[in-house]
Amino acid sequence: MNKLAFSVVYAFIFGGSISYSSNLEASAWIGTQDKQLHYDVQTLAEWGYINSAVTTFPIPWKGVADELASIDDDSMPYMPAQALKRLQHYLSINKRQQSRQFITLQASSDEVRFRSLDDGTEETGKLSISKEFYHQRWSGQLTANYASGGRTNFDNSFLAYQFGDWNLRVGSLDQFWGPAQSSSLILSNNTRPIKSVALSRSLTTESESRWLSWLGPWYFTTQLGQLDSNRIVPDARVIMTRFTSRPFKGFEWGASWVAMWGGDGQPDSLSDLWKVITFEATCELPEGCTDAQVTKQGNHLAGFDISYSFTAFSRPVSIYAQRIGEDAVHGYKVTDNANLFGVSTYIHTAKVFLETSDTNVACAGQGSTITNCYYEHGTYQTGYRMYGRALGSTFDSDAKQITLGANYRFEDGAVAEVYLRSAELNPDGTRPSPVLTEDVTEDVLELSGYYQKPVGNWLLKAGGSVANREFVNQDDEVDALVYLKAQYAF
Repeated sequence: MNKLAFSVVYAFIFGGSISYSSNLEASAWIGTQDKQLHYDVQTLAEWGYINSAVTTFPIPWKGVADELASIDDDSMPYMPAQALKRLQHYLSINKRQQSRQFITLQASSDEVRFRSLDDGTEETGKLSISKEFYHQRWSGQLTANYASGGRTNFDNSFLAYQFGDWNLRVGSLDQFWGPAQSSSLILSNNTRPIKSVALSRSLTTESESRWLSWLGPWYFTTQLGQLDSNRIVPDARVIMTRFTSRPFKGFEWGASWVAMWGGDGQPDSLSDLWKVITFEATCELPEGCTDAQVTKQGNHLAGFDISYSFTAFSRPVSIYAQRIGEDAVHGYKVTDNANLFGVSTYIHTAKVFLETSDTNVACAGQGSTITNCYYEHGTYQTGYRMYGRALGSTFDSDAKQITLGANYRFEDGAVAEVYLRSAELNPDGTRPSPVLTEDVTEDVLELSGYYQKPVGNWLLKAGGSVANREFVNQDDEVDALVYLKAQYAF
C-alpha cells in the first residue's frame, strides 16, 4: 500500500468524522486515549471478574462491555473495584456522546529511551488533535500530530467497520502483543504505529458458535502494513498475525507471526506474497545454496506466549513467558529464539511485577556463540525496526535486562507507575544496535516513573527518569530527563 493510498484513507477518515454524528454505539477499542484502561481490563481478568483474552492491545470494547455490566461489585477488593469504576466511567462517556475531541500537549527535556506501554512521550515536543466518531457499525479517529522540528503525521488515526463478530480497520494504531508489562519481543509501541489494513475479531470473549466455543475466549487479528521509507529497502511491507485463547480460566496462550517482504527493489507480486505466507524455501546466492544456506523469502519472526493467573494469600499471582524466534530454516520450526519471563501480583494498592528478557541470541548455527543477528536481516539491513527503533523490545537486540515495576491506583482516579531497570546492552561490543547512543557497549541502571491524574476534563501526567550509564571507551555518565503531558477532552 503506497503513500497515496494512505493519504486517501486519512482524507476519508476526516470526512467520516464530520458526516457521522448520531446513533452512537461505542468506541471500537479500549485505551486508545488512556492506555491505563488496558491494565484495568487485565486486572479484572486476573482477579477472575471477567473471562476475556487480554494479552493483545488494544482490546475491543464489544464483549468486555457486556461482562462489565454483569459484575456484582459488592465486597470487591480495592484494586478490581477501582479498575471496574474507571472502565464503567469511560464506557458511559462513550455511550453518552456522539463523538469526542482531544487536544494533547507533551514536552520532554530529552527523548525517552526505554518505553513501556504507557511510559514516557514519543517526542521532545508534540501537539496532537484528535476527533473520535462512532455511528452504528462505523467507528473512527482522526489524529493530527505536530512534532518538534516541524514534522507532522497522522499516527493513531483509523477508520473501522464492524460486521458480525469481525472488524475491518485501515489506519495506524499503537499495538502491544504479549502478556509482559514492560516490553514485547515481537510488537510493541516502542516506535510509531504501523500503517496497515487489519481484519480482526471484534470481541475477545467466548464464541457463541458450538464449533468454536471449545476455544474459550479468543481473539484473532491479521494485518498487512507498510514500514517507513528512510531505510535500506524503502517502504518494506509487513504481514502481522496474532491469535490468543483462554481455554480455561486463568490461562491464556498466544501465537504471533510477523514477516517483512517486498519494498523497493524486492519481489512484491501476489505470487511473492504467497511464497511468504507458505514459508517457501528460497536460495539468495547466485552460485546455489547448501542445505544450511537455504532460507525463507522475507524476514520472519514468530513465536508464542503464555500466562497463568492463580490465587495465593487471597491475591492473584500471574506468571508469564514469551519466546520469539528470528528464523525458520527447517520447515516451520522457529529457531534463534529470544526469551522473556515475568511474574506479577498485587500488594496493597499496587500491582507489582518482575520481568526479564534476553535478545543476546546466537544465530550462526548449533554451538555458535556469534550474536549480532536478532532483529537483523541480510536483505532488510535496517532490521526489524521503524524510524530507528525496534518494533519489538524497547531494549533492541543483544540486550539482557531485568525490570522491577509497580503500578499504584488511587481513589480519585490518579495513577502512579515506577520502574527500576538494569540492562546490559551489546556486551560483545560489535555491530551496536540503535538503542546505543554513546558507546558500543553499555551497562545502564535506570529509575523512571510518572504520576497521572484526571482534573475535570483534563488528564495531566508528569514523569521522568534518572540513569547511571557505564561505558567501556569513555567516562561513565548520569543522565536525567523530565516530561509533561496534558490532554483536554471536549
